[in-house]
This record gives sequence, C-alpha cells and structure tokens, in this order.
Amino acid sequence: MKILHYLPYSYHIHTGGLEKIAQTVADGLTQNHAVETMIFASDIRRGSGEDLEKYTDTIFVPSFDLVYNFPFPKFWKKSYWQHFQQIKAFHPEVVVTHTRFFLQSFIWGLIAKKYKAKRVHVEHGSGFLTGYPRYIRFFAWLFDWTLGLWIFRQSDEVVTISQMHQQFISKFTSKKPHVIYNPVEYQSQKKIKNQTPHIGFIGRLVPLKGVDLLIRALDELKGLEWSCTIVGEWSEWEKLKNLVSELWLADRISFVGADDRDHRLHKFDVFINPSYQEGLPTTVVEALLAQSIVVATEVGGTREISDQKDLILVQPGEVEGIKAGILQALEVLDQSGASLELVQERFGVEEAVEKYFRVLSK
Repeated sequence: MKILHYLPYSYHIHTGGLEKIAQTVADGLTQNHAVETMIFASDIRRGSGEDLEKYTDTIFVPSFDLVYNFPFPKFWKKSYWQHFQQIKAFHPEVVVTHTRFFLQSFIWGLIAKKYKAKRVHVEHGSGFLTGYPRYIRFFAWLFDWTLGLWIFRQSDEVVTISQMHQQFISKFTSKKPHVIYNPVEYQSQKKIKNQTPHIGFIGRLVPLKGVDLLIRALDELKGLEWSCTIVGEWSEWEKLKNLVSELWLADRISFVGADDRDHRLHKFDVFINPSYQEGLPTTVVEALLAQSIVVATEVGGTREISDQKDLILVQPGEVEGIKAGILQALEVLDQSGASLELVQERFGVEEAVEKYFRVLSK
C-alpha cells in the first residue's frame, strides 16, 4: 500500500504536535506493514527536517504565509510543479491530509481524486478558530464553511483525535469519524527532584498558547518559592521576555529554545498548558509520562487524557484560574506519576498505528 501524507508545515519535529504524530504513524506503518510512505510538507519554517526524513521520503513544497499561520503554495515556482512528477511516479493508493484549515488539504483531496486514491482526512482541530485577530477568525470561518466543508464531505474516511472532536465534525458531515488518540513517544528519563518547585511550559510562543497568562499568574505568586522555564520559539518570544522584565521576574523565569525541549520535561515539577484552543495537546500527555503535575486549560480533548489527580483542569483565558491551578498543583506534588500507566496504555504507539492501518486499508 502506497500512502501519501500532506502536512501543512514542516516544523522541527519536536515542536509541532501534528507533525510529530504524522511522523510516528508513518514510521510505524513503514516498519510493521507492507507500506510505502511519502510525506509532502510546506517549506515554511523548515527548521531541522532531519527527523522527518529519517524513515520516509519527505518533499518540501515551496510555500509562504498568505496570512499568519496559513501556508499558501507558490504556484508560480517551477519547483512546485516538478513535485507532481514525483507524485505521478509514486502513484499513491491512499492520500492522507491533516487539519481542514489549509488550502493544501483541499488541493490534495483533488490529487486523491485524480489518482483514484482513497482519501483519509485526520482532523486535529476541535472547534472554530479562537485566540487570533478578528479578520483571521473571519477568514478561517469562511474557509470552514466552503473548502473545509468540501474536505470533510469528499473524504472516504475521517479520523479525529478525541471523543470531543466528534461533536464539532458532526457540523460538517454525517460520516461517523474514527477516534484514534494521538500516539505519543516519550523517552523515559529519571525524574529530577527539585528543592524549589520548578514550573515549565513547552510549545510555540504564539498568542493562541496563552503564555502571557501564565506569566501574569506567576507574578501574583511572587510570595512563594518557585522557578520557571519557558521552552519555545516564534513570534511572541521578545514580547514575552519584555513582559517578564516589566514584572521584575527575569531572575525567576527563563527562556530557552525549542531544541532543548527533550532535556526539560523530566525536570519540571509542574507543567502548564494555558492554551486558548487545542486538539489534543501532545505536551500534556508527554508531561504526564514524565511524571509532572499538569495544569491545563479544559480545551479540545484535554479532559480525555486522564482523570487522575496529577491533571488539573482550569478554564481558558483566566489568570486567576491558572493561578489557582498552580497553587493546587504545589499541594499535590506527591501525586506525581498517578496517571502514568493509564496514559501509557491510552496513548500507546503500537495500538494507534494498528488502528490507522485498519482505517487506511479498509
């Protein structure tokens, strides 16, 4: 079976959850089944593409951001059209697209039709876009009810990453989606025991992630002992560092680049995910596997990750909620690891890969 994946971006594989999931599934299918996989991804913020290329043929498509975080193909580039010769030579039997927001998900649906390939769409979103300027939200809403609607209805199979997502997808299609939890690989490391509680965040530093709310919550907890490390990159880096300086927190909150993320999770006593919107946050799963206490906003499929005391849910967009969550986390540090076995079973790679194989070969 020949499978072609299209990814909207080609972030460093340890930064983007969607990209990491697609890579994990592609690797598992290639290693465990008679499957050939080719990955196409836009060349925006390519970063380090070595991981993407480890087990699969990866082709980077010339693209640019039409609006923020919305890749658009460079149709006028000769190299763009040359890629279609590679598709013709590969002749996919299955085309997999990820997330409805992107024009390329629509284009690759047309490519699937051209080659009479099965079309499988994996939806990582759980709702209409929030946390962005009004004009971007309007553009996304318009896209949802035009090309997004077509993407869902023209797919042979739809996969979603949590039970919560099913409700949203039902607005666009009567097809019952397959629920497959994100497979998460985490290299277990010895948990660091800190004398002073160490708080952490890992992710893209963009407005949607709500990192400014975390910083403001910590500002209200100056009277307690703690340190914090924010791991990530992107547009908000300087803005957030300036906020930390303005609040006189530079001696307690540090910033490091995304390349350092794998050396950080096991050092966090408390992990915070303050996002306004998520599909199913991979970093929350990884933090529970690293035996951190997690404070996360109740968005997307986060509630489905665990029902144990080491996952504390708060409402999005509220500094007071994040503050209360941190205080609660500091009181239950002895519950570290409570979700470990549950999360290992629920987000195991082997089970997810086999579920994807059944859907793709159906």
